[in-house]
Amino acid sequence: MKNNHMTRLFLFFFLLCNSLYGHSIKPGYLEIVSVGEYTYKTKWKVPLKYITETSLAPLFPENCKISKVDHYQDNNILFITSTLQCKETLMGKSISIQNIEKETRSVIFHFSENNTSYFSEFNPTNPTLAIKNDTKSSQNRLNYISSGIKHILIGYDHLLFILGLLLLIYKFKTLIKTITAFTFAHSITLGASVLGFISISELFIEIIIALSIVILAVEVIYAKKGKHGLSSKYPWGVALFFGLIHGFGFANVLAELDLPKEHLLQSLLFFNIGIELGQILFIGLLAIFYYVLKFFMREKYLVQGKTLVAYSIGSVASFWFIERLSSVIPY
Repeated sequence: MKNNHMTRLFLFFFLLCNSLYGHSIKPGYLEIVSVGEYTYKTKWKVPLKYITETSLAPLFPENCKISKVDHYQDNNILFITSTLQCKETLMGKSISIQNIEKETRSVIFHFSENNTSYFSEFNPTNPTLAIKNDTKSSQNRLNYISSGIKHILIGYDHLLFILGLLLLIYKFKTLIKTITAFTFAHSITLGASVLGFISISELFIEIIIALSIVILAVEVIYAKKGKHGLSSKYPWGVALFFGLIHGFGFANVLAELDLPKEHLLQSLLFFNIGIELGQILFIGLLAIFYYVLKFFMREKYLVQGKTLVAYSIGSVASFWFIERLSSVIPY
């Protein structure tokens, strides 16, 4: 009975993580830039599945006419550019995303006219945005931070890696050192990648990220058996090394926003702050959950639970690794 119960828990965790992974963390992106009096260039960038499953599309004011439409596909992403000719400025007007209420992901929105730059986000509960005349840079910064928080919290492979690290750590001092190392490392590669100093295939990064989680899970399982490898002895070192890899993953998300160059440094800084805040939030929630369990459960059951989680993390990450690797292997 005990083994059957553990097996059910394992299968539940495995299926849950796999279903979460099934949803891309890449947002849609809509950009509107003024190029003349009441004339705008638009860029609509969205995963193809959003189009085929829900017919996701931007809706502009009725007094605007779309022309010079061009589109192409690249790596399951649909790109559509067009010219938008309106009878008056779009400042103060509302833009909507059709059918976004059927989705679970967001659409990043960037508007630029004269010296005003507006950055915000459409989501299922907020399908319409009014372009504000008095947009302040402080509000844009908050939006970048909010976007960073949201994207780390739906970046399930990154969260599983952090969870694996936490399973190896027993001292608060080591925890601080490890998280600091991970933050420092991924900030370096995030910045270098977004600013164009380094370019690595997104699929290759996703494969290595999955592999890093598998390696970490194996180290956790061995540590539970009293066999301590480099990860359990120096978790901060492992966090530093693999943090460099995970930084490229964060960069791929930020690159999807395709923001103008004049906004890169600002978006990079505040998006990264959002990632760190989301990371701290995740760790805090895990800590609260653990101490609640510790209050109600015996120590031996907690140890069994940690082992179960480690096996589940390793299994899910192995599935991701094989799936991602198979996509680049010719048949």
